[in-house]
Amino acid sequence: MFGSKKDKDSDADTTPRNSTESNPASATTPTAPPPVKTDDTALAKTESPVRKSEESGAGTPTSDTKKRRSSSTAKAREIFTQAKNSLIHGDREGPQTPMQKLSKNDAALSVPQGTNNNSAGESQPTPNSSFKVGVTEDKNKKCRRTMEDTHSYLYNFLGTPAPVLPSDASLKSKKSGEGKDLALQVTNTAQHVVETDNGYFAIFDGHAGTFAAEWCGKKLHVLLEDLMRRNPNTPVPELLDQTFTSADNQLEKLPLKNSGCTAITAVLRWEDRVPTSNSATGSQAIAALAAQAAKEAEASESKEDKDHTPRSNSTAEAAAQAIQAAKQKATRQRVLYTANVGDARIVLCRNGKALRLSYDHKGMDENEGRRISKAGGLILNNRVNGVLAVTRALGDSYLKDLVTGHPYTTETVIQPDQDEFLILACDGLWDVCSDQEAVDLVRNTQDPQEASRMLVDHALSRFSTDNLSVMIVRFDPKKLQSNTTTDIGVESEVSHEKGAISEVEMIVSEARRLSNVGESSIDDSTEDLKKIQEIEEEQEPGPELTPEGKAEAERVIAEKRAKPQEDATPVAENKPDGV
Repeated sequence: MFGSKKDKDSDADTTPRNSTESNPASATTPTAPPPVKTDDTALAKTESPVRKSEESGAGTPTSDTKKRRSSSTAKAREIFTQAKNSLIHGDREGPQTPMQKLSKNDAALSVPQGTNNNSAGESQPTPNSSFKVGVTEDKNKKCRRTMEDTHSYLYNFLGTPAPVLPSDASLKSKKSGEGKDLALQVTNTAQHVVETDNGYFAIFDGHAGTFAAEWCGKKLHVLLEDLMRRNPNTPVPELLDQTFTSADNQLEKLPLKNSGCTAITAVLRWEDRVPTSNSATGSQAIAALAAQAAKEAEASESKEDKDHTPRSNSTAEAAAQAIQAAKQKATRQRVLYTANVGDARIVLCRNGKALRLSYDHKGMDENEGRRISKAGGLILNNRVNGVLAVTRALGDSYLKDLVTGHPYTTETVIQPDQDEFLILACDGLWDVCSDQEAVDLVRNTQDPQEASRMLVDHALSRFSTDNLSVMIVRFDPKKLQSNTTTDIGVESEVSHEKGAISEVEMIVSEARRLSNVGESSIDDSTEDLKKIQEIEEEQEPGPELTPEGKAEAERVIAEKRAKPQEDATPVAENKPDGV
């Protein structure tokens, strides 16, 4: 059933999302605000844009400006675009972009685009897949000259790891290959991907260029899988938070410091769960019981050390017995975990009703405004320090003291007889379409690819002014029901058969085989730094950033701080309409 929510670094109050929730009082984080319908009369356009597959910017209002750019800047832009379209088969003799150079040291960054421009590579459904994915994207060339969105999806993400006791933890860590590239763990022997029916879905909406969004599209699922392997007892919402913050920290060390992105990520997996009254979902994963058993065992061992008494295996044995007893009561359930920063959004259709599973982190949000103020920042014109429209994002290193990468997370048990599909989309859709309107538009369209196209067309007809990316995940209720009685998705003896690897391992390994990873890297040479600066200056700011740029925003902030105190009151303290 619709379950628990967690949003770190937030002061928001908790309220039940709907009346059907179990134990709503146990939730510890804010319920996402209700859908806000866009005032269509405020969107001034005279003709309906038509989506085209071409990514050409010719004929846009900025064409005259482009002609005036220096040849060196134009060349940098051309190189950057070529590198995005082909990270592997770029010109080895010519200059390379930062992303192209980084891919030489990281096989995950050299994975070629899959079907529907899937940044995670080529992933296809299997006969046992209980869901299907459809994606449509559009640059919206009448309003934008670059496409800064990326997306990723996998049909056979990592199988749910079996819980381990403290005595097995070291062995589990060694098997996981901690600290190693996933591709290095794959040998040259014959191998096949384990069919898990566990899904991974993500959309990244970039600003100030595509670098951060492109990097996250190729790396976030790799980071998450590695953390899941090394921490089988850790709750998935905590692992998602660690993944987002790890990605944020890594982006801070990479070139193109101004680039950033909002993100919505979802993990759909099978779990063996036991009933409990301590969870808002009404059930708890066995791994959580193992984690509690591990804590009790460690506490007992610590006490024995202090008392100088001989250690016994009674605590560990009791923990093992508790887990075995829980397995007898457990049932196989489908669980959806989500995490987001910024205003990219995920919506679940349950019996025709739209349920938002994300939180819009915007400058106009009162809770986020208070957080920014406490951190020493200001909300000016509904923007962080007058610059960024979202209050949480990945990247944006120059604002990292204020713009956190900690995500809002949710945990939901999927109901096969009620839950129909998911909608993941960037704000290009949600700015002109409410949650319920989106659900109503595509509920009767069974083909997820067609449904995603319909929503993009609808956003264009409503004169959306941003890039558009829409992903639909349609559930198959019959297969959802049948897979509850199989071993698919949950770690078992089948998962350890010789030659069995995860889909991520296979895709990254193939990319490593096709490319020469380890040849070159980003350095601090004058040529590299100059190229990076040219590329950063060339990037289209997008609606998330002020057109004046970072330097102008810093000047405005300095003037604002010099004025009387009453002028520096954060704008976010004024409640937006509908709150």
